[in-house]
Amino acid sequence: MSKLKPLVSAIAIASLSMGVLAQTQKHALEEIIVTAQKRSENLQNVPVAVTAFTSETIQMAGIDNTLDVVNMTPSLSVVTNITPFTTTLKIRGIGTSQNDPSLEPSVGLFVDGVFMGRTGLGMSDLTDIERIEVLQGPQGTLYGKNANAGAISIITKRPNLEEFEGYVEATVGNYSMGQLTATASGPLSDTVAFRLSGNVHERDGYFNNAGAEDLSDVDDWNVQGKLLWEPTESLSFLLSAAHVDRDTTCCGVDAIQADLVLEEYANRGLPADKNDPYDYDMGNDIQNQFSQESDFASLQIEYDAGWGVIASITAWNDYEYTSSVDGDFGLLNMIAVIDEYNEGDSFSQELRLDSSVGDNIDYMLGLFYYEQTTQRGDASPTVFLGPDFLTIATQLISPALAAVAAPGDFGRFQNTWDNETLAVFGQATWHITDNWHLTGGLRWTDEERDADLFGEVFSTAPVPSLGLGPAFLEGGVVPIDDTFSRNSDNVDWLLKLAFDVSDNSMVYASASTGSKSGNFNGVGGAPEQREFDDESTISYELGVKSTLLDSRLRLNAAAFYTEVEDFQYQAENPIGIGTFVSTDGEVQVSGVDLQLEAVPLPNLTLTAGLLYMHDYEITEGPREGQDLDATADWSGNLGAMMIFPLADSALYLRADYIFMDDHITGASGDEIDDRELLNARIGWRNDNWNVDVWGKNLTDDEYASWNPGMSISGANAYFLAPPRTYGATVRYDF
Repeated sequence: MSKLKPLVSAIAIASLSMGVLAQTQKHALEEIIVTAQKRSENLQNVPVAVTAFTSETIQMAGIDNTLDVVNMTPSLSVVTNITPFTTTLKIRGIGTSQNDPSLEPSVGLFVDGVFMGRTGLGMSDLTDIERIEVLQGPQGTLYGKNANAGAISIITKRPNLEEFEGYVEATVGNYSMGQLTATASGPLSDTVAFRLSGNVHERDGYFNNAGAEDLSDVDDWNVQGKLLWEPTESLSFLLSAAHVDRDTTCCGVDAIQADLVLEEYANRGLPADKNDPYDYDMGNDIQNQFSQESDFASLQIEYDAGWGVIASITAWNDYEYTSSVDGDFGLLNMIAVIDEYNEGDSFSQELRLDSSVGDNIDYMLGLFYYEQTTQRGDASPTVFLGPDFLTIATQLISPALAAVAAPGDFGRFQNTWDNETLAVFGQATWHITDNWHLTGGLRWTDEERDADLFGEVFSTAPVPSLGLGPAFLEGGVVPIDDTFSRNSDNVDWLLKLAFDVSDNSMVYASASTGSKSGNFNGVGGAPEQREFDDESTISYELGVKSTLLDSRLRLNAAAFYTEVEDFQYQAENPIGIGTFVSTDGEVQVSGVDLQLEAVPLPNLTLTAGLLYMHDYEITEGPREGQDLDATADWSGNLGAMMIFPLADSALYLRADYIFMDDHITGASGDEIDDRELLNARIGWRNDNWNVDVWGKNLTDDEYASWNPGMSISGANAYFLAPPRTYGATVRYDF
């Protein structure tokens, strides 16, 4: 706890500076309503560190997808992976990859209150969004499952029961980008309303590929429909459904190739590689490909009984995707994953009662049920050794590889995980006085997991053919045909004390826990590594929220200290292919998070966020002493929005500067990168029309979010973020 002392000092300094500023400003900021505690509340009255984006901010800042949300939230980071579905989200340094579906996220993703079992289900275009809330720190009591680092809550717009409305928006940009979004909503009767929205997005790839199609193109579409029925003022039914279709040559990888590989290129007359990992020029002989279809449906019922509000959320989700990846990141045919099939489905039911006792106790009680099936592979050949494998690997690693590997060797697998979760939770706030508020929460979770695992390798190499030992591919596709089961019980709790310094300022202190159950390794992992343990988190936070200068300034700050026991992570197989889930003994993170919004002039709005990470170290386990990847000492963003009235319309200019200090981007801890982005938008709008031109990453900053190495080819891969993009958007609201 001694690590909290400098953080507490920073909070105190921020509080003192607010008193000085409060003498010079006037009112202008609008109230932001959030549902971070599963009820509608003013952001400034919620004793939780929350970054919230309203529908206007989403539109004016050009937030189109989850990556844009990450760029605008210093505490949130992303690690690009081999497919969009396995992208890693981290909050305050804590998060886990999902290359192996047995490893679930530590950052919970929720859409309209429904838990999304896989992060990839939220990585498509954001359409018709009302609000996005990023909750930082463990949210185990109210959100429960897999929210031990935090939660991202996406709230879509509801049907309009009062009048007909909607919009059409068209965008064009470089890389032959085209996007069309449309929404319509309105009443069908006095008690029934609908909302229908859709999005089509196409773009050429920005990686020039010397061996196949250019990579990281986009060919996506989605559609959402909602039907609202309010038979009485106290009862409502909201039926929602959505479909997402994605088709992309994701994910482009630039790379540094070994000298031996470059010599082989020259001998065969293949295109030379400049070995510049940041020029978006690369060569893959195997076409990377990703295609996904997913469906979602939910029914939300809310009844206001007068003495309390009863809510029910029933949801179903189904998805499947197929991916192909050039595993050696080069023009030689060494190893590849071809048409790996994944699928999954889930069902959830949540019941909540929101009520009060007397005049000074508010409480919420809930019951949550969740079942999920996840499958990786369909028992068809998937992982292949190519004709160039021995040419390179025997020289880079050992000539002995020729005894255990041969061109044409392949692995096949089908791993299925089933889990069933039951949770009971409650949270209550006792308003001790008008100024003091004490909150306590408790959640009990029981989770049963079953794994049906099959893996097999076919090899013509001498050693496995004669039954003298394992084949090389068995290091990445472990032969297995077995079933496993486990059960875990977890109790998460929350204790929080808040004090209203004034009508516009609050300080709070909290302690909370989160948990994530263990599971069984699928494709990778030796027999003794098959099962991995539960992950548990405890976090302490001290925060202040203030609205100052006659509501012209909003300044929030939080100091935090978090410990994670048995931190789950994706470990590289020693042989250089594949991964398996392992656990670190302990991870510690601590720091200070600052958020600011101000209106210094009637036509100028400023926003800023700053995250200082005092500590983000693995303190026990196989990686002891190593810093967490994708985590920097300093991260932040600064935004400015200027509006110039013009008759019955307005001109506007929006600019956002985003930075992240040096941070680890490779599994070995050796790769370091930083980022510095500038986004801008200038336009004209009135009550119906909005026309603007925009640019993202205008500095054309070239940075990698992940740098894996491949020992069998000597390649070091760079998963690069998008380069400079620009375009124009026209929107008509009706």
